Amino acid sequence: MSDRILGILKGENPGPLVVFNTALHGNEKHGVEAFYNIFNSIKENQITINGKIIGLLGNTSAIELNKRYLSYDLNRRWKPEYINSLRGNKNYLYPEDSEMMELREVIEEHSQGDHKDKIMIDLHGTSSDYGNFLVVPEEEEFHPLIKSLHLPVVVDLDKFLEGTLLDYYHTKGFVSFAFEGGIIGSREAVELHVSDIWELLEAAGVITDHDHEDLDHYENKLKKSSANLPKVVKVFHQHWVEEEDEFVKKPSYRNFQRVAKGEQLASDKNGTTYAPKEEMIFLPLYQNSGNDGFVLVEERH
Repeated sequence: MSDRILGILKGENPGPLVVFNTALHGNEKHGVEAFYNIFNSIKENQITINGKIIGLLGNTSAIELNKRYLSYDLNRRWKPEYINSLRGNKNYLYPEDSEMMELREVIEEHSQGDHKDKIMIDLHGTSSDYGNFLVVPEEEEFHPLIKSLHLPVVVDLDKFLEGTLLDYYHTKGFVSFAFEGGIIGSREAVELHVSDIWELLEAAGVITDHDHEDLDHYENKLKKSSANLPKVVKVFHQHWVEEEDEFVKKPSYRNFQRVAKGEQLASDKNGTTYAPKEEMIFLPLYQNSGNDGFVLVEERH
């Protein structure tokens, strides 16, 4: 078994293929622990599953160094033209090239066969509070699986962040979305992801035996984590930064916090950035690496 594979569970009954990608950003390792928690619980309690579950490691090189990435963000170059340029080439220029091609090969290998549905979940964390939500392509907003998970939904982020793994596999027929669960490195992030995964497996029909766990506990935890948050928001602005910009975010913003028009949001060597209108701030950058300074979203009614 590849070192990239955290575990595989295959049921005797037909059902969906569910692929969990963990630590695509190497410092976001809570998804790894959460997947192992679920994987071991299913095995130890001999829980019957329908279909197939697989857990995968993302950027293994960055995981070892506890860094978001080494040369480039592994969640920004899943573009067909870039992948095609790497085919047949083993002398990769960047460590992330090797990571992407190996991960793609494993996914392709294990997604063969006749599956009722193919579901791709990317497990992430954020660097600010109120960070439990789903990021989905706009076409998936009303998918029954998305609607059943009791979490805020963010649409249109894929139109601003090019080359994401989710966008790539969405075009290949997967129902693909991201769980953004909790602050990076926190215990809460692991607990939220455990709840997310159990809820997803139940909603997708992968597990139907309700006796093994108090699934109401996980459902209630997710509902509590998203209480008073908007149900659906749409991205309308992204503030991109380069590492040499000396970007500094105004402290203590949380996801979905409302900001006033003209409010100072951040500064860099080029000056001060102000909110263009009154809306909500989202994914404010409070770590030392990454190009996504912050995003602005508006509520969908």
